[in-house]
Amino acid sequence: MNLHEVYANLKGEMGKLNWKRDALIQKSIGTLKRSTTFPAYVMHDYQVQASKNQYIIYFYQEHPQAPILSSYLCVMFDGNKRYIIKWTNGGIPEIMILTSHFLQRYKERFLKLTDAEEQLSSSAPRQMSANEVAVVFLSRNHTFKPMAIDERINKHIKEYGEYAGEGFLASDGFCFKLSGEETIEGDDPIRISFFTTFMSRDELTDSQREAIFEECMKNIAEL
Repeated sequence: MNLHEVYANLKGEMGKLNWKRDALIQKSIGTLKRSTTFPAYVMHDYQVQASKNQYIIYFYQEHPQAPILSSYLCVMFDGNKRYIIKWTNGGIPEIMILTSHFLQRYKERFLKLTDAEEQLSSSAPRQMSANEVAVVFLSRNHTFKPMAIDERINKHIKEYGEYAGEGFLASDGFCFKLSGEETIEGDDPIRISFFTTFMSRDELTDSQREAIFEECMKNIAEL
């Protein structure tokens, strides 16, 4: 199945996902209200029987006075590779694909959790799954500022070819990605973003910060 077909398949199941989410709202809100630690989230596994597509429906609250956010994501496998897929349903169709490497880097660099530390320390919280990391990332960073990047922001950019010239500035840091479009004859193009790695704001070098700031100012000037 190509990515255009993946998008069409996921979009076609949004009605089922919305129905299931509505059925889970009250139970999930009750769980969040009883939470004593924040940010807090509730996750529900859900499989569409006809397609066998596996989803996670989640509810997230940053702090007790914050609104409760809810959404869903899809877990897909390509051989032994595991991907978290998030898609849009308005404007230009877009698929966001979070790779396992990206989620591991977000976990280590922003959440400050490593598998080794969690296993060695009996006082450490239980190990977060990749699904949980994805839920926290997508809930905290629900808006992204796309921007062009160069060698100052990614010194390895030439190694990745023509699709490595973009990134996303998010609330928690900078997301490096490979991007492109997939078009099938007779269909509209679909934007594809593979999130490859993540750097938290405090890990960015001065030159990276300066380059990102300049790119932001350039975007403002173009408005």
